[in-house]
Amino acid sequence: MKPHAVLTAAAALHLLTRGAFAQGSLTPPAGAPAPVQKTLQQIWDKIGGLEAQNATLQAQNTTLQTQITSLQTQNQSLSNLLLNIGQASGSIPWQITTLDSGANGNAGSYTSLAFTPGGQPAISYLDDSNGDLKYAAFNGSTWAHSTVDSTGETGWHTSLAFTPGGQPAISYYDASNNDLKYADFNGSTWTIRTVDSTGIVGQHTSLAFTPGGQPAISYMDITAADTLKYAVFNGSTWTVSIVDNSGVAGGQTSLAFSPGGQPAISYWDNLNGILKYAVLNGNSWNLRNVDTTGGTGSHSSLAFSPGGLPVISYYDQGKGDLKCAFFNGNNWMLTTVDSAGAVGTYTSLAFNFAGQPAISYHDETNGDLKFAVFNGGTWTLTTVDSPGIAGLYSSLAFTPGGQPSISYKDGLSGRLKFAVRTPFAIP
Repeated sequence: MKPHAVLTAAAALHLLTRGAFAQGSLTPPAGAPAPVQKTLQQIWDKIGGLEAQNATLQAQNTTLQTQITSLQTQNQSLSNLLLNIGQASGSIPWQITTLDSGANGNAGSYTSLAFTPGGQPAISYLDDSNGDLKYAAFNGSTWAHSTVDSTGETGWHTSLAFTPGGQPAISYYDASNNDLKYADFNGSTWTIRTVDSTGIVGQHTSLAFTPGGQPAISYMDITAADTLKYAVFNGSTWTVSIVDNSGVAGGQTSLAFSPGGQPAISYWDNLNGILKYAVLNGNSWNLRNVDTTGGTGSHSSLAFSPGGLPVISYYDQGKGDLKCAFFNGNNWMLTTVDSAGAVGTYTSLAFNFAGQPAISYHDETNGDLKFAVFNGGTWTLTTVDSPGIAGLYSSLAFTPGGQPSISYKDGLSGRLKFAVRTPFAIP
């Protein structure tokens, strides 16, 4: 083994002076700027200044957001004031637009209205002439129509809702195959899925999204003695469960989620002529009778009040009246909204910005589309359209500005129509 070499101090100094380990001159070249070095205090002061500027900008942003919210509140209050004045005096007109008359003069059955995240109306419906599922959306200036499903006779019993990502989705009945189907849009194309295909299944659909953002559908299974069913998607598969199979139940369903996130369904027990309500508590469905006066409960529409309690509009076919049921936490309170003739089919319920219930419906006696709104003490009734057989398959929703709007079929002309109550002209 060779001995380790030892570098003496003298030898190291000799090497350094010869430049063996040198990295070049430490003297800056001529004309180079003198190096500037910030002290820690200067750096700290600079950071403090930037933090102060950031705090100022955040405060300004908060102020702007407060001003925007205030303006939006003022705009909403003004809209509500105009609507309340109009509802009291009838001075605010309904603007009515014909959207589709079909290839052979027949379109607009099973309409369902919802507003896009951008605040524009959109409608799913049946093109009766061709037996196709169609979708119409307003882009701010014109209505764009597209065919979603044209395979066989399809597009019955549609229900439209928007995904958490802001894309339209539709549940519907495929009459050719007797299946429940679901279609959603990915921004460029529609994807169609069969949800339930066991027997004759999928009529009277109602679509809503769970608090977790997954689609859920209530519907009727005719083969299984008109059983009420519920299907929910878990991200990969649909899980189907039986809600009520106690008789001829499950007609004309309406699905909504409670503030606590539980699915709830209003529906018609046709065998007994009863309006019923089902809510999922954990793993079991709790079934309740809402109105048992006999021959009642069809054409139901369910929504939750701002206080979180269920409210249902429906048709009492025994009396020919439009009714509304309010749950007070313990009992259902039943109210007759309109009883002038045979009135109250095709109901659709929604809450306005003031938190009051409103209903669109069909007046069979006069062939009118009508609108009812509650002011806290009484119902105000308005005729929206009256060409002869207006208001079939009505669907009600409020615009972001608070105006009531309704999609419906004009049975006399066989056309899909859209009505909105506004003091401003629309295309």
